[in-house]
Amino acid sequence: MGRRTVEVNPGDIFTIPLFLPSNWGDDYDVDYSKYKFHTDDIYGFGRLIEIQTGNVDLVEVFHYAGQIPKSPEIILNSGRMFAPEHVGHPYTGRGRWQAVFNDPRYDMWQDSDYENISFLSSAGHMWKGKETIPISARRYDELKRAGVPDWVMNSRIDLEKRIRSTLEAWGIALHYEQVVKERKHEFPKPRDPDKKLKETIAPFHWISGQGKYTLSLDAGLLHGDLFTKHDMLGNGYDWEKIASAFMEKQGMDVYRKFRFDCEADTFSLTSSSKKLLKEFSLSFHEFVMDTEVFEEFLRGLSGRFA
Repeated sequence: MGRRTVEVNPGDIFTIPLFLPSNWGDDYDVDYSKYKFHTDDIYGFGRLIEIQTGNVDLVEVFHYAGQIPKSPEIILNSGRMFAPEHVGHPYTGRGRWQAVFNDPRYDMWQDSDYENISFLSSAGHMWKGKETIPISARRYDELKRAGVPDWVMNSRIDLEKRIRSTLEAWGIALHYEQVVKERKHEFPKPRDPDKKLKETIAPFHWISGQGKYTLSLDAGLLHGDLFTKHDMLGNGYDWEKIASAFMEKQGMDVYRKFRFDCEADTFSLTSSSKKLLKEFSLSFHEFVMDTEVFEEFLRGLSGRFA
């Protein structure tokens, strides 16, 4: 998930903004360093219990939600909102979550009752206070029914959504959707990690999200005269034939790695592997943009399907 970029310590109390967009994944590519947080907004508050391996932190979230107080007592005295949770890499130098209080005397065993923090694993054990305890399937079910949570690595967005849901269930009106809409122009925008790729493969389009990646092209944008010359329509289905033949020539396993979803006006190729589709996109674009090579390939293809 990346290297930790700011120093944080167990016992630090941090703000959890409840008014930032939640539709950007976990927004690690968004820079909040210049964003002016509204001091009169409602924040949630958490405390770092322990920095664990792999940039995973154990944190607890408190009942108190409101403006940032002058001292941490009102936060600490409010008690936990729910059981401690693991969060993946919650702190970055760009500041979506910000530490506001620290406690050099913090003792996780005493202050956070560390000994009784427990998590279950369906693999057959329970983690409790640094100990891994083997348990039977029957015991797992008993502990699960008793409310012991599974070990899950949450994102910051996961916890923000859970806190908002809890507060709204308590009747606290956050007007979240309205606030996000009104402040849309204020929020920093996510950095596009695929910007260079998109520019390189134009006029092809690259779309990514939720573990699925798509290369597409509007039919009719490229080589219309060549398609006509070789008695082809140049529609999405013709581009599928070309891409399939190109993959075969390259020795690529078409059906195991990629899925076509073409229509008459659109060529579309999808994969769950960003690396493989990116490699194909770059080589296919280079091939397509070389007019002489493309026409020679098209000539052979039109004869093949004649």
